[in-house]
Amino acid sequence: MIRLIFIFAFSFLVFSCKNEKKKSTVSSTETSIEEITTRYVDDNTLISKELPEIAIAVDTTFSFVGWFDFEIIANSDEYSSALRGKPVAAGERWVFAAADENKSINKLFIVQFEGFLPENDLIYNYNFNNAELIGENKYRHNTWFYDSKKLAAENPKNEGAKTRRFLENNGFQLEDHYMMSRYVGLASEDRKNEIIIFYLEMLKKTTGYTLDEYENTISPEQAKSIRTAFVKRSEESFEVIKG
Repeated sequence: MIRLIFIFAFSFLVFSCKNEKKKSTVSSTETSIEEITTRYVDDNTLISKELPEIAIAVDTTFSFVGWFDFEIIANSDEYSSALRGKPVAAGERWVFAAADENKSINKLFIVQFEGFLPENDLIYNYNFNNAELIGENKYRHNTWFYDSKKLAAENPKNEGAKTRRFLENNGFQLEDHYMMSRYVGLASEDRKNEIIIFYLEMLKKTTGYTLDEYENTISPEQAKSIRTAFVKRSEESFEVIKG
């Protein structure tokens, strides 16, 4: 009888140890995406852990599509001859879209994380004296109504062209003409990195006008009214809840 009790107790002890070892192994391999990536989206909030550390809650009318990386080639006279033709900066674009049941885009929300490469001495030399404070950071703001398809054809390697292809490859349909509201902020104290927040709407779908009609057929007062309402919608499309 004593021997049976001993065998039972020993067996139970071995089984328990194996179980604890198994539990320990499982827990050590359960790594969340938050622990292995610099940036991710959680419940329509874009979270970046560095450059900059920020959390942006995106309006729920948008759905997260995905992200892609890019590089910027020095291809203009603003760069020295030693840099021209070479990569000078790189970054990521995180893309949210609001579309109808046919995947026709109504509006876009994009956050761009960008930085000059460490091997050059370039910086983002913006003046932020009159910039607005959003969250804990200052942002320069501007609007632009433009022909996205034309610009993409003229410079197929830039971020705008890559964004059009990225969305089209995901089955979305885009108009040619955009309205853009853009917020530009620094992402590091050394000015080597920046963050750009874009809010875009399809011009004709929103206003009923093509770019040519907007620029040449409506009154300045009507154009200003359209632009003012557009900027207000862009301001309401996101909230910086950290950073």
